[in-house]
Amino acid sequence: MFRRFCFSVVALALSSTIASAQVKLEPKYPEDAKSVVHRDTSSKQTLTLAGMDIDTKSSTFIVATTSTGKRAADGTLKIEEKVDTLQSEISTPGGLIQFDSANPDKKADNQLLEPILDIFRSVYRNPVTVELDAKNKITSVKLPDGEFEKLPAAAKDQLSPETLKKNIENVLQFLPDEPVKKGDTWERSSEQNLGAGQTMSFRTKYEYQGTVEKDGKTLDKITGKAFDVSFAINGNAMLQVTKSDLKIIESESTFLFDRERGSVVSTSSKVQIAGPLTLVVNAMEFAGKVDLTIEEKSSREMK
Repeated sequence: MFRRFCFSVVALALSSTIASAQVKLEPKYPEDAKSVVHRDTSSKQTLTLAGMDIDTKSSTFIVATTSTGKRAADGTLKIEEKVDTLQSEISTPGGLIQFDSANPDKKADNQLLEPILDIFRSVYRNPVTVELDAKNKITSVKLPDGEFEKLPAAAKDQLSPETLKKNIENVLQFLPDEPVKKGDTWERSSEQNLGAGQTMSFRTKYEYQGTVEKDGKTLDKITGKAFDVSFAINGNAMLQVTKSDLKIIESESTFLFDRERGSVVSTSSKVQIAGPLTLVVNAMEFAGKVDLTIEEKSSREMK
């Protein structure tokens, strides 16, 4: 009996230690709060069709302010994100596209590239409002009333309520559903809307790395590696993909999470994708291959 009692006490102590080593990583939304996000994104792509390389490069810098209001009587909460600064440069075979929110109405040198600038103008000028229910589930993501109808055609796909909601859900869903301890892993699927009906879907494995100290704060570190990717084009009569066998060549991502505030304070990621694909352009089929690298860094400062 004494031995059984001792085993029970030891088992209880061990289970308590294991439980205390686990942490719950979940988003929180403090009321009347503001934060500023700085984000740098770059991409480099070579698309080879009929033996010809088509190179595209891009870099984008964004500063955006997020403002959280007060919860309503029914528990709903509204969060507004407004772009303060947006600068982008895209090098394409058709010419150089440059956008600077300091001069948003500057025209493209090549008029055929003007629809791309329309997308940047629309993103810069339209704050986005996210509404959460009492359980912090996203119920809607939208532009100010009446503004979506005024958007140029090129921007409506990128700024539709459905696309905006999916993009924000992708940002948040990487967190684990259950409490985790160092070394625990989990997987997630995500989808990126590339515009013109193009979507790229990823499967990523995440791992909790424990805590790190940065700027006097204890933060939770999460790393991720994408291990599967697929590419599709839907609803685009001019461009279709009939076959693709893309592979992840390189992938790494790091997230630092502030458990107390319930928000990601910094991210760093890089992914390289390559492989063959078959495109149909204006009813003509082309066998080719793609090599695409995307890098991103971001940081969030609470105000």
